[in-house]
Amino acid sequence: MINGVGRFGVRMLWLSALVSSAGCAMPEPPKLAGHAAAEEMPLIQPGKLGGAADVRRMFFDFWNEQVVRENVAVSTVFMGDSITELWDLPVYFASNDGIIQNRGISGDLASAMARRFQADVVQLRPRTVVILAGTNDVSSLLRENRGENQIIREVGASIESMMDQARAAKLNVLVCSILPTNSDYRMHAEGKKLRSDINEKIREACKEKGCIYVDYASQMSDANGDLRKDLARDGLHPHYKGYEIMARMLKEAAAAHRIRL
Repeated sequence: MINGVGRFGVRMLWLSALVSSAGCAMPEPPKLAGHAAAEEMPLIQPGKLGGAADVRRMFFDFWNEQVVRENVAVSTVFMGDSITELWDLPVYFASNDGIIQNRGISGDLASAMARRFQADVVQLRPRTVVILAGTNDVSSLLRENRGENQIIREVGASIESMMDQARAAKLNVLVCSILPTNSDYRMHAEGKKLRSDINEKIREACKEKGCIYVDYASQMSDANGDLRKDLARDGLHPHYKGYEIMARMLKEAAAAHRIRL
C-alpha cells in the first residue's frame, strides 16, 4: 500500500516525465533577417510630427531599434490608427517566417502615417505591409470645414504616398478600405459619403500601382451601407467579431496572391 508521501513522490515523478515529454525547452529565438552590417545601419527616427503620432513615438523608436539592431526578420507590419492599435494581432495571425509588428496609433492621421512610414515600416524590411488609414482624417478635415473634394484629394494622396513608399521598397502591399461607421458614432452622417468616395479612390490607386485592395466595407456594412451593429459597440471601432472578418479577408486576399502574412 502506498502512503501519502509515496503517492506524492509518484505524482511528482509522473509530472516530471510529462513535462519532459511535452518539451519544456526555451522557445526558439526570432528568425534573423540576415541583413549585412545591421549594427551600422543608420536608424530612421521621424521626430515630432504633431498630434496623435507623437504619443507612441518613443515606444516605436525603441522597438524599431531593437528589430533593426538585432537583425530580426519581419514578415508583416500593420500600419494604421486606433483600429489597428487595438487589434491584438497574435490572436488572429501566426507569424510566418518572421515576426509581425503593429504600428497603429490611436487618433493618427494618414498624413502623419505617410511621414513616419520610412521609420515604422520600411526600415524594418518586412515582406508585407497592411495599410488601414483615413478615418481620422475625414473627421479632422470636416471639423476644419474643408470641402469634400479637398478631403478626398488629401486623404487619397496620403494613402497613395504610403503605397508608393512601400512599392519602392519592394514590399507586398495590402491597402484596406476605410471601415464604415454607424449612428452610434457622432460624426457618422457627415463622413459617410466621403468614406465611400475615398474607398473608391483607394481601389483605383491599387489597380494603378499594383497593390492589393482589401474591401472590408463590403462585408462589414448593413443594407444601408452602415457598420453592422453586431460588429462594434461605439459605431466606429470593431470588436472581436469585426476583427474576425478583417483577419479572414486579409488572409484570403494574401493567399489569392500567394503572399504570406
